[in-house]
Amino acid sequence: MQKVQALFLICVFIASAILFGFVTPRQVQSNVSCDEICLPILMYHNVLKTRKGKYVVSPNQLESDFIKLKELGYTTVFMSQVIDWVDGKGTLPEKPIVLTFDDGHYNNLHYALPLAKKHDIKFMLYPVTGFSKHTTDSGDHSNPNYSHLTWDQIKSAHESGHIEMGNHTHALHKFKPRFGIMKVGGEDMDSYIAKVKKDIITAQDLIEQSGVPRPTSFAYPFGKFSKEGRELLVDMGFRALLTCTSGVSTIKRGDAKSLHHLKRYNRDGHLTTNEVFNKLSD
Repeated sequence: MQKVQALFLICVFIASAILFGFVTPRQVQSNVSCDEICLPILMYHNVLKTRKGKYVVSPNQLESDFIKLKELGYTTVFMSQVIDWVDGKGTLPEKPIVLTFDDGHYNNLHYALPLAKKHDIKFMLYPVTGFSKHTTDSGDHSNPNYSHLTWDQIKSAHESGHIEMGNHTHALHKFKPRFGIMKVGGEDMDSYIAKVKKDIITAQDLIEQSGVPRPTSFAYPFGKFSKEGRELLVDMGFRALLTCTSGVSTIKRGDAKSLHHLKRYNRDGHLTTNEVFNKLSD
């Protein structure tokens, strides 16, 4: 009975607030927690001044994207925020969007982070830790045209508050002998699980050892996924699995499986900012 009375009083308060102009119906609606939302994810790779391509954007294009998403009312969020929302913890903005940068290129830190700070943008970074290990060990680092992030740079990126780390494997970002985390022909399940699990745990450990929280989201190398791979990753504790399948995903509060096949639009450098964001509303 007390709950019913309390709910009645809340409804009376909201109705009065709208009637007397303290809030608008839209403001009330934007603060109501929905059980299902659409989540657009944009996938970036290289940010370079020297060239453009399917997986390369210029700093000017990136800044244009940042400005446009704000104009359209989007708010960038980390995958951890999305996971919390699905778990019933915390809230999400009215129009959330996730930006991901795959592979761990140094130019993401050199060009993208200053722009993220300027425009108050958050983004996910999925380093291939084998690349980072080579860059760190070789001492040949901090070149925007070819370097990957060192361990210190990964830590610095995290400490900026604008970047959250995910897992993109250690040494499986290859086409062969294994295509990403796919099974090799004739490989038995036990062998498959042992080899892939070892690689992914190596990446987890190296990221954590750099001073960054252990990732809870995973981006499939080349977007290649399978039932076996999904089951392995979920069993390992990953909450969000990101593909390269084009589209916008629907996620549901209380439905952990709605995070197991997240779609992303590749940010093709041949496209204009308007062309990219038009895709999100198709």
